Amino acid sequence: MNRRALRAAAVGLALTAIVPDVTSAADLPMKAPPKPADFNPFWAEADYLAWSVTGDKLPALVTTSAVGTPLGVVGVLGQPTTTVLFGNSSVNNDWRSGGRITAGYWFDPQRSRGIEASFFGLENLSTGFATDTNANPILARPFTNALTGFPDALIAGFPGLATGSASASETSRLLGAGALYRWDLGAWSGQRVSALVGYRYLRSTDTLTISNTATILAFGTFSPTDNFKASSNFHGLDLGLTGDWRNGPWSLEWRGKVALGANLNGADISGSTASTVAGVTTTAPGGFLALSSNIGHYDQTRFAVVPELSLKAGYQVAPGWRLIAGYDVMYWTGVQRAGGLIDTTVNPNLAPLPAGGGPNRPGPVLNTTNLLAQGFSFGVRYNY
Repeated sequence: MNRRALRAAAVGLALTAIVPDVTSAADLPMKAPPKPADFNPFWAEADYLAWSVTGDKLPALVTTSAVGTPLGVVGVLGQPTTTVLFGNSSVNNDWRSGGRITAGYWFDPQRSRGIEASFFGLENLSTGFATDTNANPILARPFTNALTGFPDALIAGFPGLATGSASASETSRLLGAGALYRWDLGAWSGQRVSALVGYRYLRSTDTLTISNTATILAFGTFSPTDNFKASSNFHGLDLGLTGDWRNGPWSLEWRGKVALGANLNGADISGSTASTVAGVTTTAPGGFLALSSNIGHYDQTRFAVVPELSLKAGYQVAPGWRLIAGYDVMYWTGVQRAGGLIDTTVNPNLAPLPAGGGPNRPGPVLNTTNLLAQGFSFGVRYNY
């Protein structure tokens, strides 16, 4: 073999070593493309609430006096022997339990834009009061006499004149709901800050009943009952900011919002008096603080503001699961409460059976107040 042939053979062997065998390469397993990260756009949170709410301020509604007090001044406010048994204080301001459910949806895997909706409700809180002349021989319901302009009292019990009882109860409710659109504004100091815009709804109601029974030994039994029901429904535009900070399994979220809108306030006032004379019982419209001058349904619309702040700390206990603990505070202006419906100036001529004459008092007053709700939350969040 000549030198040229040897050179050609050597080049062929080198090419064979450099170029891989096509048949062998086709038999090799191919590497799978990277699997895209899972993205679940839905999330939900359930919280237990322990909140306190501003109580309803009531005027003095039931009084007593020391035995031996002259009949003309028993139970009258301002007298040194008079003691208030019920009223002249706030009711239903204790802590109460509740629940809140929040759910949301993210539009993108980066979770920069999303929507959420929430609902919360607190348990109904009630305050009750009852007494009779066995516990308090003198019982009265104080008022200002519209005919004289001076403090006075309706006698429900007095030794040797009348025996009787008095009772009152009020139930308060609070709930709310809302929907928000959320989008990222950017990141500052290691936290993601987002803007919030949406709708806010709140509802507060109070139902108050006051009654007494007086049995006048020489005449009969009279039982006036007054009912006051107040409600406020808020509808408004919700605006705010929220920040979210993460460090390993720990998270911290803050949120500040203010809702601007209208309170649709309502009032229902009713009353009746049951009388039993000579064994015959009749019922007439009008009680004591609810008479023809203020009985009825009333509506009122007021501008209202609802600022709210919340702070939540979380800890991830499993993939997609996070325990949450937080604190919330909410302030609601222009709320109608039952105590704001009571006019304690009374024209005795309008009481059943009405004799007529004098001013139309009590009047249909709708005095509003502000409501503060605050407390703690404990819950669990999934896939956030």
